[in-house]
Amino acid sequence: MAVGCGADSPDIFRPGGSAGHEIKTLSIQIFAILAVVLVVVWALLAFVIIKYRRRPEAEVSKTRGNLTIEIVWTLIPAVIITVLFVLTVQTTRQIAMPDPGAQFTTVGHQWWWEFAFPDQGFKTANEVYVAAGRPTSIDVESVDVIHSFWVPQMGGKVDMIPGRVNHIRFVPLKEGRYLGECSEFCGAQHGKMRFLFVVVSPEEYSAWVNDQAKPAAQPTGAEAVAGGALIKTIACGSCHTIRGTSLKGTFGPDLTHFGSRSGIAAYTLPNTPQNLLAWLQDPQAIKPECTMPTIPLPLREQQQLVAYLEELK
Repeated sequence: MAVGCGADSPDIFRPGGSAGHEIKTLSIQIFAILAVVLVVVWALLAFVIIKYRRRPEAEVSKTRGNLTIEIVWTLIPAVIITVLFVLTVQTTRQIAMPDPGAQFTTVGHQWWWEFAFPDQGFKTANEVYVAAGRPTSIDVESVDVIHSFWVPQMGGKVDMIPGRVNHIRFVPLKEGRYLGECSEFCGAQHGKMRFLFVVVSPEEYSAWVNDQAKPAAQPTGAEAVAGGALIKTIACGSCHTIRGTSLKGTFGPDLTHFGSRSGIAAYTLPNTPQNLLAWLQDPQAIKPECTMPTIPLPLREQQQLVAYLEELK
């Protein structure tokens, strides 16, 4: 299910990052080489079929034991494979930049994404901002099974392995909103494990970091105020954190600025009050086998929770 968050659909041929450009170039080079090989083979095949289609069998030339032809037949594919190998190695070296220290850590969960900024003192979920034109260095890890971090238009993918910290680094070049995804099958809802990767100007990035580091906004609307009081009395705090409140759970996504995010449930749905209410009422209907429990509350109280969460911006 696509999410209406205004993000570019994943496409390696419309790169927005340095590594993405290198991968696109390599893909075009490989395609061009193999296309030439295919055209040559087809042309030779057509030539032989047309020119010699009526040739008597007795006049057929025999190449068995012809050392020169056998050497040529061996050298041609060897040269092609060598060229492809060299191009691939060059691209790999260009995109495998050394890691000087990560700006943030991405943690894979079944089935959502956590982004931790320890130096700035905050965490967010399923949506992260980076600055255009600046190297972005990310530590990646997993808390349960093997996941794989991938923003197709930024560059390559990297596995997230429990008990191990891997790294990825690239330079976002083009401002925009890009969908990231898990590229390693990780369970029933692997296909609904997406995140939004937003590339903005350095000034906008600094403003986003400052906003994210702040505690949750105080509710203003009557329904939101009631929802803010209600959420402290139910089990949400056992899983979720809302900085500035008594909710300190770490099992589920940090909800401190939930209302500013574009998607719900790792971008399974757009973040709208109607979708959030449906998610609270029956998360298993939207994302089967997820760890989000159903909230057994009257409709009025569910609506108050929705009002409160949507004001967390």
